[in-house]
Parts: sequence; structure tokens; C-alpha cells
Amino acid sequence: MEPVRDRPSLTDIYDLASNFAPEARSLYLYGSSFEERFGHMADWTSKTKDVTFLQIEKQNPSNFVYRENGEEKAVALRSEKQLSSFWQYAIQWSEGFVYVDITGFAHHVWAPLLRSGLAQSRHLRVVYVEPAKYRFSVSPTEAEIFDLSERIEGVAPLPGFASLASTPQEKTCFVPLLGFEGPRLSYLIEQVQPLPSKILPIIGVPGFRAEFPFFAYHGNRLPLTETLSWKNVRYSAANDPFSLFYCLEDIASDYPTDTLKIAPIGTKPHALGAVIYAMSRPKSVELIYDHPVRKVKRTEGTGRLLVFHVSTFFRN
Repeated sequence: MEPVRDRPSLTDIYDLASNFAPEARSLYLYGSSFEERFGHMADWTSKTKDVTFLQIEKQNPSNFVYRENGEEKAVALRSEKQLSSFWQYAIQWSEGFVYVDITGFAHHVWAPLLRSGLAQSRHLRVVYVEPAKYRFSVSPTEAEIFDLSERIEGVAPLPGFASLASTPQEKTCFVPLLGFEGPRLSYLIEQVQPLPSKILPIIGVPGFRAEFPFFAYHGNRLPLTETLSWKNVRYSAANDPFSLFYCLEDIASDYPTDTLKIAPIGTKPHALGAVIYAMSRPKSVELIYDHPVRKVKRTEGTGRLLVFHVSTFFRN
């Protein structure tokens, strides 16, 4: 399929995290992680001038915690009022851009943060650092070749993205954004019970690395084969949320009367694209997530740093 030329990407790519620095007088919001690819934060906070760095210190199931004037403050993830108040406090330190680095954030935290932040700032950008590689399992199986998650907490909507409407299965397309963990796809199929003919998986091609799409196929081979959904696979660049947005747009065009039930279980840039799409089509999209508990050090090394011009994309 030929790419659509009038669809802007709005992504800046840096081969090294050290090649990027936040613009002066900006706010940089970030979480925390023990992974090696998060090492740039210590260097930036010690060397970058005229940038306010604000860390989310704790990420809990229903809230996050930051420090305001030396005092811990908790913000409920399902409270628009509390999220808005947080952003009003945060953006006072910014005279220009607001950066949200989702590298060290869990989905259930960065998604509602982004949604609320876009309503508060016209100049919001999202940052993400790719891993160099993922840790292989010491006892791999056909469905789990990497050691990524400890367990799955269960299917629940991301905060701020719950759907109250019930859609018949025959009017629903299930769109899983695939990573390497086949058990997660199998679990979601069991929970959602979609029609096999309306399972439309998306795989990140090209991947962060050339071999990653093959790992995605290998890890998900059983559920793709059992449902025959391998016939319906679509492709979108693994590190490009805007490409994913356009891919979802194409699916919606092919199934104009259906609700898209999207499961962001692949890359974070794909999840970002799904969140952006859900924000733009709230009545025809449902985001479902299985809330995995991630291993502390599941990746090794640092790959490229990506900056996504999200607020610019919305203005376009």
C-alpha cells in the first residue's frame, strides 16, 4: 500500500539521547525507571539550564504522587479536577514547551496525564527513548521469549477512557497492537470474545530493530493461528504514533459502522497513537488494557530518542 503523502509525521528522531536537550524555559515532566535507557535524566537535570524538571515520584494504581514545595501531593487519575489542578501548578514553570517523557511512565498514568495536559497547554510534546534490546527469558517458551512481565492484573479501561456504551460483537472490531507477549493477546481474546473475522492485529513494521517484527510474529503465533487473524494483520512503524493513528483511521474507514476496541499491548509509541486516536473519536473507540506488572529491568541499553509534536498534530 502506498503511503498517503499529505499525512504529516511530526516526529523528531535523535540517534543518541545526548543529542537532544529540552528547550530553554520549558517544563519537563517525567516518571522513574531502573532501566538503562532512563540514564539520560541524571545527565540532563545536572547540566541543562533554564528547564524545570518535575518528577512523578510514585505511580500507584489509582493515583500518582509528586512533590510540591517539599510536600508530597497525590493526584487521583480519574479526577479531571485534580489532574487539571496539577497541570495548572506545573505549567507555571513553563514559558514555552511542555515535555512529557513517557519512557518511565506506566500507561495508566501517562494516558490521563496527556489527556488533561493537552487541554492546558498548546505546546505539548511527548518524549520516548527506545531500548537497545529486551532481556531474553532464561526459560523461554514459544509464546514468551522475553522476560518482560511478572503478571497481568486484569482487563480494565485506562483512566479517563472508559466507555459506558455496550456494542454488539458483530459491530465491534478488536484491534490489538502487538508486542512480543503472546499470552497477553490470548488473555485479551478470551476476555473480549471478539469475532475471529474481526480481529485486526497491528504489528510494528519497521520495528525498533530489524528483527523485532519477527519476534512479534513468533510470540503471538498461537493466538494468531487459532483465530486465523494472521490473515488480517496490518503494519505501522513501531516508533511512530502518527502512523498508527492513520492505520486506525484506515481501519475505521473499512468498517464505518463498527466500534474499534483497541488493546495497546505493543510499543509505547503505538499506545500513544491509540490514545490520540481515542481522544479524537471518543464515541467510536474503546481502549482496553490488561495492566501488566512489568519486570524491573526488562530492557538493556539505550536506543533512539523520539520527540512527538502531539499538540501540533491536534492543531492540524
